[in-house]
Amino acid sequence: MIAKAIKLFHYNPRREIDLLCILTQEQITLQYKRTWLGIIWSLLNPLLLACIFYIAFTIVLKVKSEDFSLFLLAGLFPWTWFNNSVSASTVSLISNKTLIKKFPFPKPFLLISGILSEGVHFLFSLPIILLLGCYYGKSPDWTWLVGIPILLLTQFVIILGVSLAVSVINVYFRDFQFVVNFGLTLLFWLTPIIYQLETVPEAYRPLFLYVNPLTSLIISWRELFLLNRIRWDLFLLGLLGSFVVLLLGLLIYQKFNKRVDELL
Repeated sequence: MIAKAIKLFHYNPRREIDLLCILTQEQITLQYKRTWLGIIWSLLNPLLLACIFYIAFTIVLKVKSEDFSLFLLAGLFPWTWFNNSVSASTVSLISNKTLIKKFPFPKPFLLISGILSEGVHFLFSLPIILLLGCYYGKSPDWTWLVGIPILLLTQFVIILGVSLAVSVINVYFRDFQFVVNFGLTLLFWLTPIIYQLETVPEAYRPLFLYVNPLTSLIISWRELFLLNRIRWDLFLLGLLGSFVVLLLGLLIYQKFNKRVDELL
């Protein structure tokens, strides 16, 4: 199916959207082929992590919070989209080298389709947020209709920028994927996902907020899900950071892309 779609793209460049849809559908299908639970597996990982952190913080460390489960999932679900997309993008060009060599098509389509497929998984997590919010007496309002699309776009841009960079660098240095895995673990703890930004010493908060664009993004998701509030200052900061990340990603991709076909 993918090969047929790429052939159509080759002869009719106006079918970019069709090709992206087929690539995205194929990625979702292959990921859960011959599995019992299918796409539900994409929700289990953040749910299990939330259970672990809930036990660690509320039972062991005695952190008192009425809606701590919702607080955790509001940060873990967006993080899972970012983490899984970047991890997959790191090896995407290498994993699809046969396809790249056989058919001429834009290589970033492989990255974009991977990001979109993980984005679909994230959308499937929203009903869980909604149900848990209702359990805690928090019902959504019109701000969700505005906030979700703009935050989806912002996060997509951030992920695309990072994915463009790591995918081509890993073609040159095949062990770079291990650096990316370590970097993602480090970034998880440097982003207020399981803690509030206010718990960070005041002297270091500007570094968390202005250097790491995921900080404003995660806080924006949490403000939307927990308080039905759009923090426009944080949104604009995250949007600016996302375009900076995309620009850097494009520059790195352009620099390294010249020899990708040869090295593959």
